[in-house]
Amino acid sequence: MHPKSAGTDEPPVASLDKPGASDTRARGPLSAGPAHHRSDGGCSALDWALAYATLGWRVFPVVLGEKRPMYPGWQRDATTHPGVIARYWRTEPGPNIGLICGEAFVAFDIEAEHLPALRSWMRTEGHRLPTTPIARTGRRGIHILALAPPDTAGRVLRLDGVHIGELKAAGGFIVACPSRTTGSYSWMRPPEEVAVADAPEWLCDLASHDVARPRPASAALIGPSPGERRLAGLARAVLQAPEGNRNGLLYWAMRRAIEDGIPASVAGSVLTRMATGAGLGEREIRATIHSAELASSR
Repeated sequence: MHPKSAGTDEPPVASLDKPGASDTRARGPLSAGPAHHRSDGGCSALDWALAYATLGWRVFPVVLGEKRPMYPGWQRDATTHPGVIARYWRTEPGPNIGLICGEAFVAFDIEAEHLPALRSWMRTEGHRLPTTPIARTGRRGIHILALAPPDTAGRVLRLDGVHIGELKAAGGFIVACPSRTTGSYSWMRPPEEVAVADAPEWLCDLASHDVARPRPASAALIGPSPGERRLAGLARAVLQAPEGNRNGLLYWAMRRAIEDGIPASVAGSVLTRMATGAGLGEREIRATIHSAELASSR
């Protein structure tokens, strides 16, 4: 029923920031039923969308090459209906695939640049990745899919006070294999091999901001600066912005950050990630942030 991926053992902690042989893409035939193969022998986006639907994961089309939903109302209209899915992905390559979060799973979305620090901390603390589906993202980060209470809200993930990613929960979504943005999405541990498992306590702690890496006693006395706390609040507002108000909130947040003395490059980088997670397109984000910078310089 699912596009077959090459079998993988449990992704070792060492592989977190070293993508390679453990990553898999839609390379093989479906285990059952018809397949819509690509010219390279892999399975099509339609095959994958149908496979996710058989797991009860609602899917919707995302702009090809981006992380922006193709139309408003994606939260309401995401579907598991094979006929609707076949219409969305009737051409190859079809749109990217979006998966609704907060229903069958939540996703711990960890950015590539922070994977070495996470790997080091996990080794020090003796933690292991949960036996659950884990994906490599287009920007070489990871998505760890896990079960969480129905009222779980999206939150920023922090390790030692550093923003390392986001928890995608109710109201959010992730892009899934075989989608492409800056790179290809792939499965490190595919969902046809393991079921979604409960999130371990150490992983949940990243969202509660209770996690700290060992550090010198003198450094432990230093907390986040007022500017860092302010930027974190602005970032949350952008990430949680409702449809129809996302651009306005991004513009406002960028203006406020600059007014608070936060360097425009730092604020722009953080708010860009949040706006992307909220569903805004890259071009739209760049234009809005540029407008805010120009207005602040007058």
